[in-house]
Amino acid sequence: MPATAAVTAAAAAPDGPRAALDLGSSRIRASVPALDVIVDRPSAVGGPLRIPGEPPAGRRRGRPAPARPIEHGIVTDAAACARLARLTLLEADPGLRLRQVLLAVPAAASGPQLRRAADAVRAAAGRPVRTMEAPLAAAIGAGIDIADPRPRLILDIGAGIVEAAVVMRGRVHSARSVQYVPERQVGRGAPRLPAHVRERLAADVHHLLAGLPAPLRRPARDGGVLLTGGGARLPSLPGRLTAEMSLTITIAPDPARATIRGLGHACRSPGAWALTRA
Repeated sequence: MPATAAVTAAAAAPDGPRAALDLGSSRIRASVPALDVIVDRPSAVGGPLRIPGEPPAGRRRGRPAPARPIEHGIVTDAAACARLARLTLLEADPGLRLRQVLLAVPAAASGPQLRRAADAVRAAAGRPVRTMEAPLAAAIGAGIDIADPRPRLILDIGAGIVEAAVVMRGRVHSARSVQYVPERQVGRGAPRLPAHVRERLAADVHHLLAGLPAPLRRPARDGGVLLTGGGARLPSLPGRLTAEMSLTITIAPDPARATIRGLGHACRSPGAWALTRA
């Protein structure tokens, strides 16, 4: 089957479960809440992507995928991303009996970037795709009530992209993003945020605060900053951010999976599902 070919109608039931998908630069995560399953696998691939039921790559029916079909949270190769997404969804639901797929997207993504990601996932699943902004999904996954009228500051720290956002009443009120190349040190497994990115984050958070109506600034400050994403547990990062922002820093439980948990919640909750977009 070509990389961008949709699965046949027989492969899924229209009343099947909803799936959630988080296309990260470092990890791709899928969840089918109705089946109580989460798949978490690397986004970087070093060779052909083997899809169950397809011929081996040596038969010229496939092609090697680029090392990273997703960069800075943005799909850079739609065909390779479609194959990676399909492989991941098949792990979550081998029968691919899905009704819809809910996809996390960067809040700062452009229209063409959103369409490329949605088209790749639609080709992978053969089902309608809806989207939710990643900072909102992460906030929901961290336990923030979508009905809460108070503004909350979110720093979603991914591999290659950090998004600072104000979430309020189940919406992303405003957001700013920083793309970067993670710094890796010899002998240390975890990359770190470059110093210029940390400095930019403090400025972005203060910019978001300044953009809020005056009555909302104090509640936003009192709520502090919630860290989500795989980079939330980078060594010494919370302490540095506390000093640079003069705000309380809180790390979400299992921050790397906050986004996929939030998407999964939206798949189950009619109220949260109403916040998604076609």
